[in-house]
Amino acid sequence: MAKNLPARRHHSVPRPLWADAYTINGFLLESKEATHNSVYYGTYRKFPLKHERAIYEEGDNRILFAGLQSLCDMLFYEPITHKEIDDSIAFLKGRKATATGFRDFEFPEALWRRVVDECEGYLPLKVDGIPEGGVTYPGEPCVRVTATKPGFGPLVPWFESTLLHVWAASERLTAARHALNWAYKLIRSYEMPSVPDEQCMFFARLMIHDFGDRAATCPQESEIVAKVHNYVWYGTDTFRSAYQNWKNGAPPAMGSSVKALAHRIVQGFENEFDCYEEMYTKADSGEFLSMVGDCYDYWNALEKKLIPLALRSKADGSGKIIVARPDSGDSVEMVLGTLRRAREAGLMEPVETTAKQPMCGSTTLRFIVGNGEDFDSIKKVVETCLGEGFVTWRCGIFGVGGHLRNNINRDHMSTKFALCAVGENNRPVIKLSEERGKQTLPLVKVLRSARALLGGTTICLPAEHTHARDALECYYDGSQDSPFGLGFTDDFGVCESRVIKDFSQMPRDAGHTTQAVDDLVSEISHKYRTTTRKL
Repeated sequence: MAKNLPARRHHSVPRPLWADAYTINGFLLESKEATHNSVYYGTYRKFPLKHERAIYEEGDNRILFAGLQSLCDMLFYEPITHKEIDDSIAFLKGRKATATGFRDFEFPEALWRRVVDECEGYLPLKVDGIPEGGVTYPGEPCVRVTATKPGFGPLVPWFESTLLHVWAASERLTAARHALNWAYKLIRSYEMPSVPDEQCMFFARLMIHDFGDRAATCPQESEIVAKVHNYVWYGTDTFRSAYQNWKNGAPPAMGSSVKALAHRIVQGFENEFDCYEEMYTKADSGEFLSMVGDCYDYWNALEKKLIPLALRSKADGSGKIIVARPDSGDSVEMVLGTLRRAREAGLMEPVETTAKQPMCGSTTLRFIVGNGEDFDSIKKVVETCLGEGFVTWRCGIFGVGGHLRNNINRDHMSTKFALCAVGENNRPVIKLSEERGKQTLPLVKVLRSARALLGGTTICLPAEHTHARDALECYYDGSQDSPFGLGFTDDFGVCESRVIKDFSQMPRDAGHTTQAVDDLVSEISHKYRTTTRKL
C-alpha cells in the first residue's frame, strides 16, 4: 500500500554544487592559460605535534595520508548527468547578491554540458595522490589535480573544498599510528625477548577500541573518517565504518567487538545483579562479557557480583571473561582499584617481564575503561598500573569516543590547496608569503627512492631524477573505459599493510626540496617582487 509521505528533508546535492561559491563563478576570471589547463596540489604544511604531545615524538614528522579513495568515489564514480546540471542552474537563480538586488549566480553551463556530451559524464580531470595509508611529510604535495583535456582548466579547482576533506581522515590516522608506535615500544620494552614482535604488536593493536560513533558530527563521519581506525586498531563499536572496510576486503577481526551491557539494559532489571547473572548464564564458553558496573555503586557491583562471576568462570573452566567497565570516576583510580581487588581475589597470574619487580596479568576478570579517555589519560593509566605490577595490556583495554575526532582540526596540519602550474607548457606558479611555511611550490615530483629517503630530500622538479617515478598514484583520470587507477582500487589489506609495515620503514623526517626547486622558487619570487615594486 502506498504511503502518504511528505517531501524529504535531506536531499542529494548535485555535484556541480560541491564547491565554494567563489569557486563556482571563478571561471569568469580565469586567465587564458589557466582556462587551457591548471594544475593544483594539496599539502599539509605542518605536523600536528603540539596537539597530541602524549604520542608524538619531537623530530618525527611522518603524516599518514588517507581519505582520497572515499572522496573520489563520491565525486567521480557515477557520471555527471544533465539533471544535476539542470538542478544546479535552478538553484543558482537569484543567488547572487548585488547592490541593486538579487541576480542569477554565474555558472559555466556550456563547460559542464560538454562533460556529459563529450565525456559521457566523466570529468576530464586527473587526480593523483599519495597511496591510501602511505606516509607523506609536511610541505610535500599529497594530492595533485590537472585537466586531461584543453579548455577544462576551470574545473580543476572545482572540488577544492571537497578534496581538502582528506585532512580529517589523515590527521585521525596519523594520531592513531603514532599512538600505536608508543604502545608497541612500551610493550616491547616490558615483554621478554622470547615473546615475538608480532605478539607485542598484537597486544598494542588491541589497546584502543572505538567508542566514537555518537561523537561524530554527522552520520557520514562515522563511515568516511572513522574507518581509518581499523587500519591501526582491531576493535570498534562503530560498525558503520567497519562495514565500509568489510566491503573493501577487511576480515571480520578488523572491526570486531564483544558482547556488552548498556546502562539501560542493567537498569531494566529491578536488581542489577540479576542482569549480570542473566548475561553470564546465556553466554557461550570463552566469551568476553563487558559488564558496565556504575549504574548505582561500581565497587559494590565489582566486589559482590563481577568478581564472584569471574571466580565461577575460573572454577568451572568455561573460560568466560568478565570485563569490568567502571565508566565514571577517575580512570586511574577506577582501573587500579579494579586490578587490586582482582589480585586480592586470586584472579591474577604471574607474568615474566623485563621489569625488576614481580608483574602479573589478568585471568578471568579484565577491564575496559571509556570515561572520556584520551591519549594522555591512557598513558597515565598504563604507566601507573605498570608501576604497581600490573601488565596493563594483559589486563584490559581502553574505549575512546569523542577524543578520536574532537582533537583533529584542519588548522593543526594547515591543509592547503594551491595552484602550481598553468597553460599548455605548465608555466610554474607560486604564492609568495612573508611566512615561509605559507609559500607554495611550483609543479614538482615526490620521490620515494631509497637514496631520496636517506637524505630526506623528496621534492624535486619533474625534469630531475628522470628514472624515479612520482610517488603520487593515479586515483582517477576520467578515461571512459577505465577511469580509476591503483590509488583508488587498493583494497583494505594493501592500505593496512602500508599503515602498519611501511610506516615503520619510512624515515622520521623528510619532505625537503632539491636545490633546483629552491632556485626556481627564488627566481619566481624575485621576478614577482620586482614587478610588484615597479607597479
